[in-house]
Order: sequence, then C-alpha cells, then structure tokens
Amino acid sequence: MSEFTYTGLMHRAMDIYAQHGSAAAHHFVCEHLEDGQANPAQMYNLQYSLLAACGRKEEALSLLREAVLQHSYWYSPDYLLDDEDLADLRDEPDFQQIVAVCRDKEAQAIAQSTAALQIVLPDDQQSPSSLRTLFVLHGELENNDAVEPVWKPALDKGYKLALLQSSQIQFSDAYDWNDLEQASGELEHAMMELARIDSGLPVAGEPESATARAEEQLHDHERTTAPHTARKPILAGFSAGARVALYTAGLYPAAASGLILVAPWLPHPEEWQEALNDWQEHGVKLYIICGEHDEDCRPGVEELTAELKVRDIPHVLHLLPGLEHNYPVHFTNLLQQALEWMQA
Repeated sequence: MSEFTYTGLMHRAMDIYAQHGSAAAHHFVCEHLEDGQANPAQMYNLQYSLLAACGRKEEALSLLREAVLQHSYWYSPDYLLDDEDLADLRDEPDFQQIVAVCRDKEAQAIAQSTAALQIVLPDDQQSPSSLRTLFVLHGELENNDAVEPVWKPALDKGYKLALLQSSQIQFSDAYDWNDLEQASGELEHAMMELARIDSGLPVAGEPESATARAEEQLHDHERTTAPHTARKPILAGFSAGARVALYTAGLYPAAASGLILVAPWLPHPEEWQEALNDWQEHGVKLYIICGEHDEDCRPGVEELTAELKVRDIPHVLHLLPGLEHNYPVHFTNLLQQALEWMQA
C-alpha cells in the first residue's frame, strides 16, 4: 500500500503547514501526488488551498478552475466562501462562477446520494454465503474505492468484503459519518441486506415478508440472535467509520463476532460504555490499532481499552510508535493477524 492514505497525507500536510508554513506543505503534497489518488478531487483541494495560502493566487485559481470547470468536481460552497486560505481568490469573477457551479452540483449530489454496499469476493468467485464477512466502513472524506485495496488482503483469509459507503457526501466522492444515528442506521440496513443475500432470501425490494424476516434476525428482542449468515460478521473501520462500527455493535451486540478498529475516533465514551456487559456476554472481540502520535484518537482508545481490560473482554491493542492518524505501512500483516485471532 502507499505510504499515505489520503487522510494520513492530509494530516501530515497540515502538520507541516503548522510547523513550517504553506509553501513547505505544498512541496510535501507535490512529492506524494501518487498517494491518495482514489479521489483526485481531494488532491486538487489540497493543492489549490496550499497554493492560495502561500500567495500563489493565479496558480491556485487555475487549479480550482481546472478541477471544477474542466473535470466537473465540486466542493462545498460554504467551504469555498469561508476558508481563510482562499480569501485572496474571492474577488475574482472566475471564483464566483465556480461557487455558483458548486452550489448547483452540491444540491444535486445531496438529493441523489444514498448509502452504497459493495461486496467483494475472492477471485475464485465462491458463493458469498460460504465466506465469512468483514464489513468495512471508510474514514472521513473517503469512499469505497479508497479503502478496498487496503482491506483486500482479507480475501486470502476466507472472507468477503462488504464495503459500506456513507450517504453523507461532503464534496465530489468524499463521504463522512457526521450524523451518527443515520450512519448506524445505514450499517444496520446493510447488515440486513447481506443477511438476505447469505440466506438466499429475496433482495431488497422483494416481498415484505423476506425483509421482515431479515430485520427480525437483527432486532431480536432478547438481543441474542445474530443475522442469519453462515457466521457472524466482523465490523471494521477507520477513524469515523470505526466509531460507527463500535456504536452499532453496541446497539446489536449479538450481531457481530468482533470489531477491527483502526485509528478509531471515539469522542464520547457514553456511545459504548453501556455495551460492555453485552459484549462480555456475547463474546465480542476487539482488535484495535492506533498511532502513538494520533492526538485526536489515542485518548479515546486508551479509555476504551482500559474498560475492556476491567471487564475481561477479549481485545488486542497495537499502539504503534511514530504513527499519526493513518494506517500503518504493515497493515496487511496486522489485518491477517487480526482475522486469525478472531477465528481462534
């Protein structure tokens, strides 16, 4: 995998910006243009913002014009009008045109955006129901295309990937999980959808009796029945996606065998504290990876793992030296270890 995901690249660029200025940050981004390319619109955004911040107005406006008018990418009009780095561009007629174009594209994108479930199978095309399931939720401003290659090694361990892309679009092909309840509802629906597929039931849109059967399996009133799949799925995610996975596992503790959380953003302990007894009862296992230098996520991770230890809930924590808010470069090895540990 690349040295940086887009999220890791962005965080590193912002660190350089804070310490050494926008010109140094732009130089760093240009050196890593091949990273984070699952969404080229994001790379344009990093470049034109940093160019504008270091006074290279014409170059910044040219890149922004290229992104929006030539490639049809769009960015939040509120961001374009409020970001201090872009202040020098706002008097330009082209900038006002770009804002108007983005406003139209944003409205259309929000109206059309829905959660997207993508199932990835091994090359031998085994039946989905014969494989264990790894549900993966992308991080902040990511999408399914960005995370598929990162988690794809799970296919070699007898798993299929169920990639869930949020409906909460922020700009071109960049999605977030800002509304936690909505995000959890989308994961719940995706788990029921996969339960129908694995059970050989009709897919969504077919007779209501099939939908009701799959929903009942997830919403068992005693919270003891998992969705009717060959095996309970593992829920996984990066950053904000990990938060959604953890929160949903708290609502339905019998529905997942475990969680793989990478740089999980856990700002509110009350989102998972009430689930501890349920996880203990149902044998839910947690495998957590976080960077020692991940200042936003490490406090929440340490609080969670301390509670897991007190409750004697099976868990593994990798607190990795030198790592900030990013996947570690040896993530493939850690993922394979995590899946083997989950099956033990």
